[in-house]
Amino acid sequence: MTIGIIDTGVDYTHKRLKMCTISGITLFKNSQGLIMTKNEDFRDNKGHGTGIASIINSHLESCSLFVIKLDSYNSIISEDLLTEAIFKMIDRNVNIINISMGINSEIIPERMQKAVNACHEKGIPVFAANYYDATKQCFPANFSNTFSIGTGYIKEKQKFKVLNNDFDIIAKGGFQRVAVPDHSFAFSVGTSLATAHITGIVCSAYTRNEWRTIPDLKKWLKENSDESIFSLTKHDTPVTRNLLNIREYIREDLTVLDGILKPSEKIKKTALFPFDEKEIQSVIENKEHSEYEISLIIDTPRNIVNKEKSTRGIPLKKKLEDGDFSLFDTLITGYFNDLKDEVNTLFGLNLIRECLSRNKNFILWDHSVKDIITALIKNENIDYKGELFLTHIDNKIKKKIYANISSSFETTIPSICVIGTNSRQGKFTTQLKIKKILERNNYRVSFISTEPQGAILGADSVFPFGHKSSVNIDAEEWYHVINALKNYSKQKKKPDILITGIQSGVIPKYPVYANKLPEKLIYTNAFYPDALICTISPDDTLDFIEKTTSAVKSYNFCEVLFYCLTPWVIKHEKGITLKLKLSPEEYEERLHFFAEGLNKPVIDIKDEKNSDLIIKQIQNYFKK
Repeated sequence: MTIGIIDTGVDYTHKRLKMCTISGITLFKNSQGLIMTKNEDFRDNKGHGTGIASIINSHLESCSLFVIKLDSYNSIISEDLLTEAIFKMIDRNVNIINISMGINSEIIPERMQKAVNACHEKGIPVFAANYYDATKQCFPANFSNTFSIGTGYIKEKQKFKVLNNDFDIIAKGGFQRVAVPDHSFAFSVGTSLATAHITGIVCSAYTRNEWRTIPDLKKWLKENSDESIFSLTKHDTPVTRNLLNIREYIREDLTVLDGILKPSEKIKKTALFPFDEKEIQSVIENKEHSEYEISLIIDTPRNIVNKEKSTRGIPLKKKLEDGDFSLFDTLITGYFNDLKDEVNTLFGLNLIRECLSRNKNFILWDHSVKDIITALIKNENIDYKGELFLTHIDNKIKKKIYANISSSFETTIPSICVIGTNSRQGKFTTQLKIKKILERNNYRVSFISTEPQGAILGADSVFPFGHKSSVNIDAEEWYHVINALKNYSKQKKKPDILITGIQSGVIPKYPVYANKLPEKLIYTNAFYPDALICTISPDDTLDFIEKTTSAVKSYNFCEVLFYCLTPWVIKHEKGITLKLKLSPEEYEERLHFFAEGLNKPVIDIKDEKNSDLIIKQIQNYFKK
């Protein structure tokens, strides 16, 4: 028999697959939406398909596999791409199809349904993975002619359970070792693994002549179903589908998360560089929130200090003497690599080199700066004993998060998200201000920052997806990672309220082409706030403000508590960005205009007189 696998490809050289005959193709969707076939090319660059093939083969002495690798210019597996793969499998006359993936859609994909029905008519069983969350529609798993696979608590890989007459099946999807490319192995969980196990089980029965047609297969499945197995994922049980909640697989070790989500506890005294950068300015402006002493600000030699940018009493130096290095143990380094002047850039490099030679720690929010530091250490043979902390989320950190805390978040803790119509409106300052006011009123506040400097200014964790984003995980994972970060905050602080915010504006002011949901909406949808605070600019229109808040509210059941008006107008003239500040009279006029037009309080977040209003708005909303 020939087993069809639709996945990310397969590493046919892996030792787990040495007894298999493997061939395949790649279906690639280009930026024009055209699907092209690459014959005899099905290399697995992501690792998922190799694991699926190894699980199927573990139930057989040998097997023949035909692999269709799905790929696209933007790495998104679309409905039409998966549908085309199913039709290709029919053309190849495979005996069974394993699809350890699915498409979430509220609308039934008709062409995909035709493909699955065609498989059924030709007697080709289709086994497809369902979502962990059984309330979400997943195709092709949710078609009546598909065997829909979930996962349950199963010790022996050859065991499974048929749940109902629709042939929802649970198989072994728990924590297990699977093959990955380059002759390696990794641990994984999920319904995709369970799908591979049941495919392998029924293929083994096929080789023993225990079934030949789909009606025979259904009969065989019912006869061999183990009724002692209980479901963790399917519709006949209230237990969550998310296997990461099973306590056997989560260590609940917050100290591990402390080490990857927060800078080292060794850090006591810090220096800031470069002075003129927006994020560094934010640290200075909000220094009372800093978890570390800020003992020095370092400026570049060719920067003309703007009189409006205060050091707030922190010493500022453009040239460091030997004694100055004793003032700090850690250099907080911003986007110094963005400095446009070569003299300033060389100054930054020499500063970093001096700090490395003195084993100073670094807190960074630019991956390119970390690359520079690691290159200096290697190329100049520096015996560096300090610590580097980069505010980022990547797949390595994601795995540690999943291993140490649940990514399923169910809580009644109130949550607020600060959004805005544009950049440079003080969204981060607003979050810190709200946090301070709530804490002053004896509330315990947890704070998840999307600005990298949040790591210094009291955030429990940082998810820095804005400027020079250092979030390097698939958008589909954001929901789980952000929920895990919320759980981390919940367990660390037992907060009364959760606060977060976004960078820049939610939606573009002018029409742009976008082939996926904007990052800000992905984030707000994943955080799922109970309430919003919206920052606005003096030149915003009422219509655009309403569109901004409606975009977020359409994905979340939440309301706007109040609006915060910045006094600054940003203008772009001849390639130069200008910040113009309204006069007090102009500002007051805009406050009244927006309050009347939006029918909500519109305030100056920096005015201490608004503290009582802020508390009342929050308290009254959450009393409902």
